[in-house]
Amino acid sequence: MGEEEEDMQKLDEKLKQFEEDELTTYGSSENTPIDDDIPKATRKRNIVFDEERFEETFLKCMICREVYDEDEKAPKMLPCHHTFCLDCLNQMFRVEGEYRQSLTSAFRSMPMAVKICCPTCRDGLICSDQDIKRLPNDTTILELLNYIKLTGKSDVQYCSKHKMQPLNFFCEPCITPVCCDCTVLDHKEKNGHIVMNVEEALKKYTPVLDETITEMDKSIKTVEEKKQALEKAAENIEQIQKELAVQVRQTFDRIRDAIDERERELFNMSEHEIDKKRNEIGDQLAIVHDRESLLAKDRNNLKSAKDTKDISAMFTHHQSAREALGRKVEIPGPSRATKDFAVSFQFNSRAENNIRSTISVFGDVSFK
Repeated sequence: MGEEEEDMQKLDEKLKQFEEDELTTYGSSENTPIDDDIPKATRKRNIVFDEERFEETFLKCMICREVYDEDEKAPKMLPCHHTFCLDCLNQMFRVEGEYRQSLTSAFRSMPMAVKICCPTCRDGLICSDQDIKRLPNDTTILELLNYIKLTGKSDVQYCSKHKMQPLNFFCEPCITPVCCDCTVLDHKEKNGHIVMNVEEALKKYTPVLDETITEMDKSIKTVEEKKQALEKAAENIEQIQKELAVQVRQTFDRIRDAIDERERELFNMSEHEIDKKRNEIGDQLAIVHDRESLLAKDRNNLKSAKDTKDISAMFTHHQSAREALGRKVEIPGPSRATKDFAVSFQFNSRAENNIRSTISVFGDVSFK
């Protein structure tokens, strides 16, 4: 028997096994009641491909229950036509070799070849580790793996109510995708449900979706323009704050400079007036000192002549004293407001309250 005939025979056996599993799981179609009101086209929707069961049956190693691949889990076919993954066969070889090595001391290392038995039919095979690697790949399984990879099982959406039933249809009144079981159980056309293929629904509603997307694109563009304007305003607000702070600071700096200048003028004015008054008092003190010295001198001379009873000196000093008393010296007396020569100055701040009130409402910040 040629290699192609063996592959065909093996594929027929696997498909026959799959059909028997399907009958066992779902029951014979002869025992399944059929609603005569359901059209034949609708009945065909119930024919589905149980990918999960198919994967468990044909695409997973019967030992480790992991999916075959093209590397460590490559499907290797034994001479008995049963297939297991390369990794499991290597583990079987290693366990059998360690067991043989433990039975006798003749083997210092792993034996070159051991006998492994098929887990399904128990047929024996004497082989080395290289012989296991050279076992033929199960091309049928590899082709099925490639088929599942191309169809993309993960891309299929399944019904949450009827497990492993793909959502291939669309109920228009309910606006929801449904599976083939839903079309014959929950979404019957005789009950007013309008069911169509997903492709038909996409063809019908794609223009509506395109129109909505166009409107949303326009709205997004408008929002984007407003967002850009707001972002630009947010960037400018910092610069505006700095410029406004500079303007306020410069204005009050000018006011402070004017106040400081007026303060200096008042200080200079007060110093000038005080110096002027100080000089006047000094001149008056000099006149008073001179007058005091002259009167004291004439008094002493007159008293000395009196004490010595010098008649000639007495009349001479008396005449001099009378002349001194007769000379009038002008010394400005105290003002009417004071009884002495006390000097009084007063700072007039009559406009202070007005200035305070003006400053409290001075300036304003307006936003446009």
